[in-house]
Amino acid sequence: MSEEMRQTESSLAGLPWYWRTAIKVVIVVVAVLILAAIGMIEPPDRTVEPNEAPPVNVKVVEVVSERDFADSFVLPAVIEPNQVVTISAEVAARVELIGPGEGDPVNAGDLLIELNDELIRPQFDRAEAQVGRDQIEFERMASLFNENATSRQDLDNATTSLAASQAQLAEVRARLERTEIHTPLTGVLNDLRVEEGEYVGDGTPVAEIVDMAVVKVVVDVPERDVAFFAVGQAAEVVLENKGRERAAQGTITYINALANPETRSTAMEITLDNRDRLLRSGQIVRVRLTRRTLNDAILIPLLAVIPQEEGYSVYVVEDSLAEQRAVVLGIIRGDRVQIVQGLSAGETLIIDGHRLVAPDQKVNIVPGND
Repeated sequence: MSEEMRQTESSLAGLPWYWRTAIKVVIVVVAVLILAAIGMIEPPDRTVEPNEAPPVNVKVVEVVSERDFADSFVLPAVIEPNQVVTISAEVAARVELIGPGEGDPVNAGDLLIELNDELIRPQFDRAEAQVGRDQIEFERMASLFNENATSRQDLDNATTSLAASQAQLAEVRARLERTEIHTPLTGVLNDLRVEEGEYVGDGTPVAEIVDMAVVKVVVDVPERDVAFFAVGQAAEVVLENKGRERAAQGTITYINALANPETRSTAMEITLDNRDRLLRSGQIVRVRLTRRTLNDAILIPLLAVIPQEEGYSVYVVEDSLAEQRAVVLGIIRGDRVQIVQGLSAGETLIIDGHRLVAPDQKVNIVPGND
């Protein structure tokens, strides 16, 4: 205890008890009033005004719409010949003569192979002579019948004999004609399977003719897309010739009614003119198929889109402020994507710096679209 407090206690000790009590009450009241007064004093304002975030430099483009936007996609495809025909001998004989060689172009009706007819020619001559005799007999019976000099039975027998011999002649003539094998279509003699002097039996394959003047481009279309196409629609075939790309227009001529159960795709054929012989069987090409044409489609750079937990968003500039927009995506084409909902033509889209801004933040547009 300090000296002052001891002095105070000693001075109070000499006073009556009620004075001592009154003095202590006064001290307490004064202390309470001082504390209350201190509490009522407003503290100095220490609030610091937050500094406004500086504008973010951004690059922008104007949102535009494309009047006729082709919703197309590209698929690999394989070239197949329009026709591949295997020609077989229809009579048994020795190969007497071969016309064109392998790889030679042929036209429909050209003589391809001539077979020996030494065994068939005599049969033809006999059948032809028999028809002549039966024809004379028929005419004689008909004349006698008209003069009532013979019976109907005799005339009928002559008629039957003539018909039988004519049928025999037609059969032998057909066999004789088949000793000359002609090409049934225009194309290329792709495979000659016999040689001169070789004996072939009835039904023996002797040659293969390939028609490549028109080719079929076979492509497997995904199940979700095949409903967009129909026979008669146009399709573009992109091929490479001597290191250079070339596009050709074809027509869809066939769509398989059954989808492949393993790949869930449907085979489709596109017919293409190939008179210039640039395409070969088995060649891999690309087919550009157009599902539909969209009017006033809005496409923006894909990098301008920001993935969110739910959906996607972009930023546009409104009154020098960044405004966040929720968007619905459509078709993706290379580095661009269609915006189905959320943007309108004429708006200013942030394409660079959009990941550094926040909603309603000031932005500074800088030139350049890179």
